[in-house]
Amino acid sequence: MIITYCTTCGNEVSDNYCPFDGTFQLHAETPSITSGAKPKFCSDCGTENSGHDQYCLQCGSFQLPLVPFKAERTQEKVVTSHTIPDLSTINKRLAILCAFLAFLAVGIMSFVVSEGFQQQAASFQQTLNELEVGPTEVVNDFYDNYGTENAPLTDPFFGMTDYWMAAHLLNSTLSFNLTEAGERFGGDLELQSGLLILLLLPLISLLIAGYLYGRRASGTFQHYWISSLLIGLVYGVLTALIALIAGFQFDASAQDSGMVASLAIENNYPFIKAFFVAFFLGTIFSFIGSLYGSGTMKQLTSSPLKESIRTILFGISLSIAVMVLLLYRFMSDANPFLSFDDIPATYFLIIAFQGGFLLWNTLNLSSLTLDMNILDEKLQVMYSALGGIKMETNDPFSLFSFLSSNPGNLKLYMIIGLLIPIGLFLWAGYRLHQGGAIQLHRIVVFGLLYAFMMSLLTAGLNTGLTFKLDFSAREFQDMTDVPFLFIGSSAIATFFKCLIFSTLLAICGAYWKKRKVD
Repeated sequence: MIITYCTTCGNEVSDNYCPFDGTFQLHAETPSITSGAKPKFCSDCGTENSGHDQYCLQCGSFQLPLVPFKAERTQEKVVTSHTIPDLSTINKRLAILCAFLAFLAVGIMSFVVSEGFQQQAASFQQTLNELEVGPTEVVNDFYDNYGTENAPLTDPFFGMTDYWMAAHLLNSTLSFNLTEAGERFGGDLELQSGLLILLLLPLISLLIAGYLYGRRASGTFQHYWISSLLIGLVYGVLTALIALIAGFQFDASAQDSGMVASLAIENNYPFIKAFFVAFFLGTIFSFIGSLYGSGTMKQLTSSPLKESIRTILFGISLSIAVMVLLLYRFMSDANPFLSFDDIPATYFLIIAFQGGFLLWNTLNLSSLTLDMNILDEKLQVMYSALGGIKMETNDPFSLFSFLSSNPGNLKLYMIIGLLIPIGLFLWAGYRLHQGGAIQLHRIVVFGLLYAFMMSLLTAGLNTGLTFKLDFSAREFQDMTDVPFLFIGSSAIATFFKCLIFSTLLAICGAYWKKRKVD
């Protein structure tokens, strides 16, 4: 039993409370937080003190602890800190170098493509001449009337820089103006050359550039995003500079018996549009590449962004493979209409890649449209996986009329093909579910990202030509059947159909995993 002294009366106590005045006598070996009251007597030796000294004058014991108590500490709100990336830590030189390398790679590949497509470009120009809508036809008519003392038109008029612009989904617009005896005739020929095989040129280059940056530079998710913005900015500026020099310009003039005639033909690309398209592509795909290069993408396990990219890549790749098999079978079965000897390898690749994307878009319940008015033949075909073919034509003996009346097993094949997107959407929802309650917001974000990317691809990969005329000239006032061609789908309709289709099936995939786990 420990004998101590009461701090109030100084008597010996052996309990927690003084038997004389009831003062609490808890004396810990370590000082406790107290109310600050000063004891009158020392708790160790019982010596009376003045009450102003913190230590006993007799034994030197600390005198503040009187009655220990719990101090109520107010709860403080901890504000989550948001780190703002320091731009000084971003490797600007490396980002600019990666942007320049991507730009240079696209230029080299555009040159290779232009050299490989020379024959096809000449064939396309010959087709325009036969339709009497190309610039060569306009120049020839001008020469027939006023002689050939002017410089000839460049042949072909579609070169490396045009493929460079087409790879960024920029349409080529041929504008011509003819002034004769005070009368003016003008027109525009817009070529929508949205080809998937050309779009792969900047996409692959930017992905590799971003991958190299991610391998060389370390940083956070936000750092890679800021770096990708810098890469996209530099890449956009360089591409916009190419848009300024792309295309061609032709001028001719003549004077005969006091009558003055002039002709101007030009092919220009919008500078501002080229910048924003290249900036968007450069930022997005270099960012994705940097995430893969740094290994950050592996940490984004089953994220909506990762699943939407994965679904589009797998879907289009499988559709291209199916299209290659169909073309191979169609041309290898001793087909009298088309064989491998009749089609160049470049055409085969274009048809396979473009047809693969159109097939994937159709399997996403979008309607594929073919609308044309060429050589007095009007045709409008709409096809959907569930609705089949709807056609309007002025030629009942055309190939499309035959396919419409004899579809064969096409609808059955398309229904079987629907298993591809259904399986991919179910698998995406399965991977998005991480246990517990189903997080619908993650699935909705996946559907929005997927639909947004599909609608952008649809808008950019529509192909065709549109011919617009200025009917001020007397010989063209009665011209109503202007040639045009369109092959593609509506971007807005594609967005909503892909959003609904992908989201609903992803929800089913999430419920499937939840039920399997439970």
